[in-house]
Amino acid sequence: MNFIFPAGLALGALSAPLIAMYFLRIRRRRVEVSSLLPWHALQKSDKLASPFQRFRRHILLLLQLLILLAMTLAFSRPYLETDANSYRSVVLVVDVSASMGAVDVAPNRLQFAVSQASEVLGGMGPADEAMLIVAGSRTEVVVPFTRDPARVVSALERLRASEAEGRLREGLQLALSLARSRPDVEVLVFSDGGGEDLSSLPTGGADIRFVRVGQSAENVGLSALDLRRSPVSDLDRQLFVTAENFGRNDVDATVEVLLGNEMVGLRTERLAGGSPVSMVFDLPSDARGDLHVRLDAPNDLLAVDNEAWAVLTEAASREVLLVGGDRLTARVLAADPRATVKIASPSEVTPELLASVDCTLFGGPVPDGMDGLNYAVLGPHFGGPARFAGTLETPSVIGWQRNHPVLRFVSWDAVSIAKTRKVTELGGLVPVVDADTGPLVLAGERNGGRVVQLAFDPFESDLPLRVAWPVLILNTVGWLTEGEPGASEAHLLPTGTPYLRKVPDGVTKGEVIGPRGTSPDAEINAGILRVHDTDKVGIYEVRAGDLRTRFAANLLSESESRIAPRQALGLADSVQEASVAKLAVGRRELWRPLLIFALLILMLEWWAWNRRKAA
Repeated sequence: MNFIFPAGLALGALSAPLIAMYFLRIRRRRVEVSSLLPWHALQKSDKLASPFQRFRRHILLLLQLLILLAMTLAFSRPYLETDANSYRSVVLVVDVSASMGAVDVAPNRLQFAVSQASEVLGGMGPADEAMLIVAGSRTEVVVPFTRDPARVVSALERLRASEAEGRLREGLQLALSLARSRPDVEVLVFSDGGGEDLSSLPTGGADIRFVRVGQSAENVGLSALDLRRSPVSDLDRQLFVTAENFGRNDVDATVEVLLGNEMVGLRTERLAGGSPVSMVFDLPSDARGDLHVRLDAPNDLLAVDNEAWAVLTEAASREVLLVGGDRLTARVLAADPRATVKIASPSEVTPELLASVDCTLFGGPVPDGMDGLNYAVLGPHFGGPARFAGTLETPSVIGWQRNHPVLRFVSWDAVSIAKTRKVTELGGLVPVVDADTGPLVLAGERNGGRVVQLAFDPFESDLPLRVAWPVLILNTVGWLTEGEPGASEAHLLPTGTPYLRKVPDGVTKGEVIGPRGTSPDAEINAGILRVHDTDKVGIYEVRAGDLRTRFAANLLSESESRIAPRQALGLADSVQEASVAKLAVGRRELWRPLLIFALLILMLEWWAWNRRKAA
């Protein structure tokens, strides 16, 4: 027998004062009496007062000691280890992210995880209960707590690996939250570990067992795709593709670019392990249709990251307002054939003018009433969301968010800045370029609109003399206006991300045709069409009233393409690792029957005391 709380055995020390009470002799007073007739009764009473005889014959003491023993054992919570626990509750968390489609185990990682989970269910007793949670692009409870293992097995067999990034953290959070409703719940996680940082996830001491799935890290995939205007011709466009070898062995990979059924690009590259390779494909100005990028490499273990799509349409026109700007910025904007530029002085700005354009660039103070609008402040000017203090000399750039849309293809290496302002309030924005003195460029969403603000005057630096300046301006305009209908040339979307689009007034129903004949659900609320089921890589066609549009959803995820299974989940609390899924050893606690036994003895002791009193 084992004890959960061995210190509770110290309660047995109360038996010493209990026994001592029965060893105390009766002390009588000396009293003169008129007769010795009661002598025989007194002699018998004195004999009973003898401590050892009283101890041997007093049944109440024995009953009270039994009660104390039962309560002491119950308080220390004894248990027996068993193969089956009558009170077992198990939460199965199954990762269905894109990396679980890897085929390094047969037939793939997800189906291997399903077989492991099914073995766990086969070992459960009739009183056990189980819950099934899937962690993919969305986290959901597929089967709530049930004592019907066949129901859970049936749900497991219907699972398929998605083509989107997973959210294992959300799955664990949900499992731990629901597990609080049951004592001693076991959480079994079937996953290759994912790419999320779980070190800050509190487990609350829950019993978590990680069943690692997968063996190999060899995989080649597409990690980035972008469609941009050609630097040679304003009318031509270029397709940027990044392929990466996430394994250890060098491989030769071929990238094909198809426009419809016509091949418009072909490249073969040697991909070293862990090194991305970027490729540029020129596209003619009259190119329209669906772009399909395919990657082919030997011994590739994950197929879903070997293709990507883009919808190539006419360049959309954007209304851009420049207020108090310089001539260089005006020329950069005018060089973009997609932009219609309006230039105004600060005194000419009105709320009606601001509302009539897609975005505004300010080269000076920002007027009131900008909440909900898209704008950029090209310097530490008054009226912007950020607040500034004193001047800081010669800041040095220490890093920037290379994946942020505003900073794509913008290098901040060796940029020389004479002075900047100290940022005291971010105003809801986040730094995207940092220096040793603080943030230099801020970006974010504020009150429904997108905002970019610089903490330094660009003309007090050499940035306008670099190619990075026009690219930064065009990126800023593109990011500020990409939420507008038709603003994105490529219509790209990460898989698993909801698609939002304004629809004409009066339209209440929409239809979506997804890749490979799927039919994702579409809902329209307050004039906004939402498509939530975008887990498949490919082209989606949206129809709502007179609206006809297409968009592409792609995986393009380094975390999912990096399929090497993690050795541990990396939780703050310790987690048991298991190469084969099995339940923990059962634990049958005995405190309940002990308390019931103590109660029965207490009732017997009460009966014996009353019977003796009556006698």
